[in-house]
Amino acid sequence: MKSTQVFVISCLGLLASKHAVFAQNFQDTGYLTFDTKPMGTMKRPLILRTYCPDPKLDRNLVLGNHSRGTSVAKYSARSGKENDGVQAPIAGVPAAIAVNLGKKLSYVWDTTECRLLYAWTDGFLDMKNYWGDKEGGRRKGFDYVPELYGFLFYKAQGKHPIHIDGKSITELGAPMYLGYNLDKSRQPVFSFSAGKHNILFALRSGPAKQTLELTFLSDGKETIVFKSPRTQVRTISSEPGKLVVVVRPNAGDRYSSDKKEVVLKEATIAKGEELYNSMGCVACHTTDGGLNHGPTFKGLSGSHREFISASAQNADDAYLIESIQNPGAKTVKGYLIGMMPPYQLQPLEYESLVLFIKKYK
Repeated sequence: MKSTQVFVISCLGLLASKHAVFAQNFQDTGYLTFDTKPMGTMKRPLILRTYCPDPKLDRNLVLGNHSRGTSVAKYSARSGKENDGVQAPIAGVPAAIAVNLGKKLSYVWDTTECRLLYAWTDGFLDMKNYWGDKEGGRRKGFDYVPELYGFLFYKAQGKHPIHIDGKSITELGAPMYLGYNLDKSRQPVFSFSAGKHNILFALRSGPAKQTLELTFLSDGKETIVFKSPRTQVRTISSEPGKLVVVVRPNAGDRYSSDKKEVVLKEATIAKGEELYNSMGCVACHTTDGGLNHGPTFKGLSGSHREFISASAQNADDAYLIESIQNPGAKTVKGYLIGMMPPYQLQPLEYESLVLFIKKYK
């Protein structure tokens, strides 16, 4: 493809060593170790082709080209025979590629659908279910799917988002994965075909926290368009054979394989500020009155709010909490409906965010 000349092609070898020191990490050694929560870096991304968790993706729309597994009789290794038990299909996404760039960004790209499935921050995959624990090698029986670890801020919605010359990829037939290479900054560039079209896809961290910059290149002069429901998309560059867009958060779910959850004892402005940054609020809500995809926090508390399809009211504490828990209930005039995801938090975390918002009266 002509557009592949843009990239410097190189190879990444991920080597597993039986004699690796447990405390060593991929970013230090350059090869995989027995660390069940491995991490890469921006300069040395960790790329794993593995079963990946399914954070409740739409099986018919997002994963429409995946086959459906069926339940089978359980097999006993001790007796060598099947028994009366039933084993359900593994609840994961096979043949996906997980990429970690450190705590700042992780994402999963699917080789069957040839699309970005989801992205998250503050962690990667806990591989214990797949690799087993460090000491004994034991893992959860009948489960090969790693656990998602971190804060999920983007999740694929609807059918394949790419349209070429006015046609959805789903109209061109099932996409075909061709492979990936690394560009000169060692970031993966995925290649796939749809009908007669060959497409390259690259992902970078966007200009604001928890935003994604997506680049699509074709080997011709096609018009490429990105359309995704319930997702804020801003076009950065569009020309024949090239599209660059920035995608903002459309999800807000925490995942952790740790058993203990730290329960807050009091609501604080400091905790609210931490949540504002870690949950992606900063990507859509300014604190200085500046315009963005969501209302600014400056002057928000106590202000009079008018909605698209609800009675007007003042922004008291109850309204602020409702807007975080169920943002689709009331949409302020001038903003798009359904663009903010709901957030499931501890009660004192909601109160902490309210305190943070009220700071900017």
